[in-house]
Amino acid sequence: MEQVEATVTDPRDGRQGDIKNRVLQIVGEDSGKILVVEDEIELAEVLEFNLIRKGFDVLLAHDGLEACRLIGREQPDLILLDLMLPLLDGWEVCRMVRSHQDPAFRKTPIIMLSALGSTEDRIKGYDLGADLYLPKPYAIKEVIIKSRQLIQQHRDFLQLNQQVSSLQSWADMQDQWQQALFHELRNQLTVISGMALHLQQDRQLPPGRTEQFAEQISSSSHYLGALAENYLLVRRLEDKPGQLQGEPFLLANLLGELQELFQPLAEQKSCQLKLSCDSSVLLELHPIGLKIVLSSLIDNALKYSMLDGHILLSVQVDTECVRILLQDDGPGVDPGEREKIFTKFYRGRDNREKLVGSGLGLYMARALSEAMGGSLCLLDNDQPGCCFQLSLPRPC
Repeated sequence: MEQVEATVTDPRDGRQGDIKNRVLQIVGEDSGKILVVEDEIELAEVLEFNLIRKGFDVLLAHDGLEACRLIGREQPDLILLDLMLPLLDGWEVCRMVRSHQDPAFRKTPIIMLSALGSTEDRIKGYDLGADLYLPKPYAIKEVIIKSRQLIQQHRDFLQLNQQVSSLQSWADMQDQWQQALFHELRNQLTVISGMALHLQQDRQLPPGRTEQFAEQISSSSHYLGALAENYLLVRRLEDKPGQLQGEPFLLANLLGELQELFQPLAEQKSCQLKLSCDSSVLLELHPIGLKIVLSSLIDNALKYSMLDGHILLSVQVDTECVRILLQDDGPGVDPGEREKIFTKFYRGRDNREKLVGSGLGLYMARALSEAMGGSLCLLDNDQPGCCFQLSLPRPC
């Protein structure tokens, strides 16, 4: 709320700068930035002085070209625009603003201040997009009141536009999540139903075939459960960012569970899966979150590994963090895609048609890693395949 009500309207006492500083300190609010485009120097200074008294930040331009430069560089909240200007008239300046490609810039409020007071001139001004047309001589107080109102309306418009954009982004994200989720659900339910049909119809399966089908059903069912967990956890993080609550646990125990979970899939591809860790490594993190991260990395390695491949998970511990390295000897990642692979719904160019997937695994793994205070990256090493490094904080 304003605390100063000055009565001086003549700026020619040389104190504009001091008054501006004092007013801005006392008013304590951002009234907005106004560009005054006026070729009559004395009139421009009167406008500047009175606007500064009311807490506005004021820029001056005395011709149309200077006005265009200042508009592009300073992006004022409002333009007070004279029409009969040297070099480039006010009509063209207004046209330039209203035809700009940026919607926020294009909507900048414009008050035309002109000695051209005919009805035709006013209609032309409004037709070009002026928010207000005030013929000279005008009342300074009216200019100030209308300026404040138009600036506030413009700010309300920008805020509303931002809210609409956020809602649209959120709706798009919801739609993408649902598409990816139902795509994966359909794939896994197709596998489960196919295996169950074989078990139901074929009464004389070869030895070991029944167990294989049962393992496949169990694996797909577990994957569906993990997918639902991933979905809920990441949605929770996106809706309400913050770190996941941790609890102490031994890393070796969690790796043992993962070894048991993924060993049947590794055997199907004749891959050697080795998860090694010192039994004393203690972490204080969200155990389900870490399990999802490592599951995504192991599942990704198995998916892209060759027959008779090798996948090795090792653990390095120092004073500040625990580093989990997952190395495979698969085809590796193209240098141009090293960061893209962590993008939501992104899938490598060479594998989009060859392998089934949603493009969510590595995105979710990184999101969960960061939520636990860690980081996930793809190392650039000399070995074949990929080496992912998951860095996690040690307990205090």
